Amino acid sequence: MTDQSPSPDSTQKAHVQEQFARTAEGYVTSRSHRQGWDLDRLIELGDWGPAPTLQALDIATGGGHTALAVAPHVAQVIASDLTPRMLETARAFLETQGITNARFVEADAEQLPFEAESFDRVTCRIAPHHFPNVGQFVNEVARVLKSGGLFLLIDCISPGEKDLDAFDNTVEKWRDPSHGRSYTKEEWFAFLQQAGFIIEHGETFRKTHDYDDWTARSHLPATEKARLATFMLQRAAPIQEHFAIQRKADGTLASFTTDFLLVKARKNAG
Repeated sequence: MTDQSPSPDSTQKAHVQEQFARTAEGYVTSRSHRQGWDLDRLIELGDWGPAPTLQALDIATGGGHTALAVAPHVAQVIASDLTPRMLETARAFLETQGITNARFVEADAEQLPFEAESFDRVTCRIAPHHFPNVGQFVNEVARVLKSGGLFLLIDCISPGEKDLDAFDNTVEKWRDPSHGRSYTKEEWFAFLQQAGFIIEHGETFRKTHDYDDWTARSHLPATEKARLATFMLQRAAPIQEHFAIQRKADGTLASFTTDFLLVKARKNAG
């Protein structure tokens, strides 16, 4: 008898679609998604050329902020996302910004509906930690990129040390069940190199999250928000120090800080 139960990957993707259908508008207005040094830096590293002739793909576009930043530098940007509601929200947002060279395509990041070597640039920002199979995602990026094309990636990463890794991924999944895993920098470099990318630049940075804003964006219920805050505030000193956990005057959780990676990787022209 054939097992008809959903695969772990399909269950994870269903969680992603459910979560982001509920929270789409919040990601358009999110301060950490719509602006920041990292988005400016991604554009700075893009080697766009003097004229907008390139074809670009933004994977898991979310609120559309990366596609918005890329659009002035390319002939066309395709904004793709797994969640139809998120795409609708991104389209409305980009239209209000006067963007006319964007297309919107529903797409699974691990099974992209595009021909091989279709794009000069592929971007993906603050999303792959939701993907069930990151290795397959990176392989798909390599497939749709033209020879010599660039992949510009930003995502949250795990610090690597066992206790810090456990804390990081526990609180992320507690706050948002669609979270898959935050990988380490070394794991990301391995994914890229195995897919045939040459890593031209990589840098890590840290981002501070206002706890109230961070939990509101995922629509975390008040009871769970309180339980998660208590969990975070009761961790051992090395965890408190690494994640720079800050308290308000009344002792409640104010903010914490996590690690991110920005990579510029080129598809091997050979």
